[in-house]
Amino acid sequence: MAGEIQLNSVSLATESGSAITLGSAVSLNSAAYASTSEVQGTHTTFSGSHSDTATTINLASVSGISAGDYVVGEGIATGTTVSSVGASSVVISAGLDTDSVGIAGGEPISFYKSNKVLSPGLVAGGLCRAWLQIDGTTTPTITASYNISSVADTASGIITVTFLTSMPDAKYAVLTTGTRNDPESAYDQSHAEELNTTYYKIRTGVYSTGAVTTDFDLVSSAVFR
Repeated sequence: MAGEIQLNSVSLATESGSAITLGSAVSLNSAAYASTSEVQGTHTTFSGSHSDTATTINLASVSGISAGDYVVGEGIATGTTVSSVGASSVVISAGLDTDSVGIAGGEPISFYKSNKVLSPGLVAGGLCRAWLQIDGTTTPTITASYNISSVADTASGIITVTFLTSMPDAKYAVLTTGTRNDPESAYDQSHAEELNTTYYKIRTGVYSTGAVTTDFDLVSSAVFR
């Protein structure tokens, strides 16, 4: 049913069917909502050398980076912030991971403002990069997923999972779990193997006196990086 929205007898909008039309009295002011620069953070790519145990990151440019910004990158703990900014380096609030070989090799490092509408710096290191649930009763079939292109029945108890968007490297963690509708007294186990940028494999099996790969009825998996 058609209707009208008024404020102090001034027509703000009219509705007819599924269409809403703004009245001429309504003025959209660009200052009323956030601009792209106000929402997005500053991104730069690491360039230079440093000690893996230091809290200083040397950059080709520190333009746009300020104290208090969140720092996101491989080998940097989630929630790390910029303590101070120098001429060509930034000091961060937490030490780099001693295994942060990727940073020294030029892995991207992102800097996000803490007062943005959504600050990825708060959660970037803990985001799930891909997940899926597989119905494996016959041929493995995806029942629900995110960032997964396909699954393939490589062999009994082995499923190849292909990403929709590739991982930047193979340094990611995979959590897997599975169930069987089988009352057999044995230990069911599942794990990931052959981690690659474009795919990884899930192996499911029964472990009692020995290990035997077998298909599970339901398999779930999540990827974090």
